[in-house]
Amino acid sequence: MRKGRVLVILFVSLLVFANMFSEVNLVSEVGIHTEAWKTVMDDFQKETGIKANIQQFPYANYFDQLMLTFTSGRVDFDVPYVSMLWYPALATAGYIYPINKIEGYEELNLEDISGIENAWQNGNLYFIPYMNELGGVVYRTDLFNDPKEKTAFREKYGYELTPPQTLEQYKDIAEFFYRPPELYGVTLMGQRSIFLATHFLQRLWARGGSLLNDEMKPVFNSKEGIEALEEVGEMFEYANPAAKTYVFQDALTEFTQGRSAMAELWTTAMLYTEDPETSKVVGKSSFIGFPRPEELKDEKLPMLYISWGFTVSSASKNKEEALEWIKFVTETQNEVKAAPYGNIPARFSSINDPAMREKFPWLDGFSKAMENSIPTPMVPLIPEGNSIVNDYIAPAVSEYLSGSKTAEEALNEAADSVSQLLKDHGYYY
Repeated sequence: MRKGRVLVILFVSLLVFANMFSEVNLVSEVGIHTEAWKTVMDDFQKETGIKANIQQFPYANYFDQLMLTFTSGRVDFDVPYVSMLWYPALATAGYIYPINKIEGYEELNLEDISGIENAWQNGNLYFIPYMNELGGVVYRTDLFNDPKEKTAFREKYGYELTPPQTLEQYKDIAEFFYRPPELYGVTLMGQRSIFLATHFLQRLWARGGSLLNDEMKPVFNSKEGIEALEEVGEMFEYANPAAKTYVFQDALTEFTQGRSAMAELWTTAMLYTEDPETSKVVGKSSFIGFPRPEELKDEKLPMLYISWGFTVSSASKNKEEALEWIKFVTETQNEVKAAPYGNIPARFSSINDPAMREKFPWLDGFSKAMENSIPTPMVPLIPEGNSIVNDYIAPAVSEYLSGSKTAEEALNEAADSVSQLLKDHGYYY
């Protein structure tokens, strides 16, 4: 028995010694989840002997910097940490390497990672999620639990005030708490941008609609799409008029300053609501997945999914070390250790960890939403995906809200443009 333990210790020591001169070079944006996983870099070196180095760039120019480096052919990093929305273009160009072709990838325990099905393209695995979140509703628990508010709501609407699970409830609650200028029913993001497009996409998916069909033809100008866009307009009636100019940060600020009862954001917002230096609603908010129509509330339907994670550079000469880093940083215990520094872990085992639940009680709503939805990226995972949403969907929503077009007109014109785009790029003739 003792001899066996000695052999194990000897083997591990030899493994660490063999890696003493190994390195892996990471590249990332400057952001809170990067700051989280940076906290386990020293642990990685202690456990494996591999030194992890990192270079970071501001988010605003990070993608451009990545592309500049890739196209120059002077790639000096092994593991780019990127948005899930970026990897299809990087994979198509051959800049990132299939992780499933690196020996030992099976040890990643992929079935424990929510949304992992989005990380495969053409039979290859290119992306390992580290930060996962869903689009939903952040709401004020102090208002929802206030006995006077509950009584008043029940008397007006005939049912209990609870976090909205249906679109009908969501609209009623937004109307109920609409008390300008002190309090708004809901915070939305109305500036013409991808943020505005998410309000349409969530309602399209909630009704069972889609952006594209199996033949890559646009179908978002359907009956479900028109209803979804019209409902976006209705919800703005219960928002701050200034919300027509909001993007994510503006919406987050309005909610954390206690000026709205609900905000249509995504899970990361909860990390900011709990920051005592900037938030007035610490301990007074929680999260629920995006509501459904009453008749579809029990259906498993697409829900807005955002993820950042790790890829491996095709030019890397350290692919085995790169995989070792990815395995280490995405282990449950290491995700749990890093999460308090600014991350929402990707693994079910991490978000259901007792220590995590104690620190972040709102993970209950997030976990249920993740288990009962189809995590769906905000743009189609094709090279044209960003253009479809940014260049056609967002303007269509904006034109409807401005009153310059009806919902049907705006969506039909956007659908024609998307069809032409995909036709020009060879998806069909």
